[in-house]
Parts: sequence; structure tokens; C-alpha cells
Amino acid sequence: MKIPVESITAKGTFGDGEVPVHIFRPRAQNPGSPLVVLLHGVHGCAGPEPGNKYGELARMLSSAGITCAVTETSRTRRDRETFGTDREGWARAAFTGKTFLEDHADAIAGTEAAAAAVGTNNIWVFGFSLGGIHTVLASGEKGGFSFKPSGIALGGVGSIINPEASSSLSLPILETVPPEKTLIEAAARLRTGKVVSFYGSLDATFPEDSCRRLVEAVPLPCERKRFIVMEGVDHAFRSIRGIPSIKPLEMISRVMALSVF
Repeated sequence: MKIPVESITAKGTFGDGEVPVHIFRPRAQNPGSPLVVLLHGVHGCAGPEPGNKYGELARMLSSAGITCAVTETSRTRRDRETFGTDREGWARAAFTGKTFLEDHADAIAGTEAAAAAVGTNNIWVFGFSLGGIHTVLASGEKGGFSFKPSGIALGGVGSIINPEASSSLSLPILETVPPEKTLIEAAARLRTGKVVSFYGSLDATFPEDSCRRLVEAVPLPCERKRFIVMEGVDHAFRSIRGIPSIKPLEMISRVMALSVF
């Protein structure tokens, strides 16, 4: 069954000045269902196209009766496919000159636009990697979200990067990421009702203890916090033991469908 998608645009901070927001509305919405807003990782591309990780997860959630919004930050170009496997070339072509704070403002703008369009205060924000860092900061610091999220979900989000992945910190946006202390302090002030954090055991970007540390810092009782390790899954939740698979997203979708009600 095809999921209806509504596309709107929020004001961005950089490049083309646009933050596209795609809202997936279920045909049969469950009573009390929240809006789940998906925030992508650094230099990520998020849209409704078949095969896009965020679009596929949004369709899964919508099939479970949950309204879902996919946001994509501002950039100078959106032709990711032109660069093939050259991830660094893409990052520098589309984001050179963009700061973490500009990207952070985009994440907030997209989330707020989705909330306004759907017209609900029952909102979960689900951030992957850098999107998760934006989620924690926007929920735990002044000047962030205008609302208190009903819940926060994190996908591959830690407080400090693996030494083996530290070369990526020279790339646009990442070169101005705030220090670990800032993120931990924001987590300790987090305003939300629940937290669910997903971690792939083959994550090469964040060590497991740094991801657990963020969840442990959140001022919620243990029964309202979950840390879920997905065996054999990579940082992007796109493969299992090196083999491309949709199963990590299917598991995330099932857990989220149980968590948001």
C-alpha cells in the first residue's frame, strides 16, 4: 500500500537555504500515535525515494500507523549520486564552509516545521549519528526545541568518536563539533519522557561505552531508558556482518512501534 507523502520546506542556514521536510502520513493512524521526526547523519541524504534509508524507515513506521517526517539539511548541492563511493569528495563539495551550529539550526528548523505541519505536541525525535547529537543538544540546552519531546531515539550516537575514525573530524561540519563535555552536560539536562538508543556491534565510528555514557547521563529512571545492541550491525544500520540488509531498519521499526505508545 502506497504511503501518502507531503513535502514542505523550512528555512535553512547554508548553501541553497532550504531544509526539505517529507511527511509520511499513515492511511490508518493508531489512536495516540505520535509524530516521529528523523534526523540524518553528517553529510547524509534523506528523502522519500525508494532505497533511501530514512525514507524506507519512514514507510515502515507509517505502515505501523505512525506519522513520520524525514528532514534533510541545507547544502550547496544535492546530487550525491554524482560522487559514487567518494564520500569525502561529496562532503567537501556540498558542505565546505558549513559549521556545526548552522547544521544544528537546520535540524531544529526541520523538526519544528514538521511539528507545525502535523499539529501535534506528541513528538518523538529520532537522530542518527550527528542527527542524534543535534537531538540531544536541542533537547537539553537553551535555544533548542520549543517543545518537550515525548521521546528521543538515537541511532549510533556516542559522546566521543573512535580514534580510528578521527580523520573524519577534518571534514566540513565535523571540524566544528562541540567537545564531549558539552554533549554529556546536555544529556544530563535532557527534557523527554523516554529514551531508546540503538547501537550496532560493528559500529566503527563510536565505541559502545561512549554511546552508553550518553544514555546513562539522561535524568530518567532505568525503566524509561533502553540501550539496544544489534549484533553484527554497522554504524549506518545498512548491513549485517558486512552484507547489505534491510533487517536492521525492520528491527528498529518494530522497537519504535512498541516504544512510542
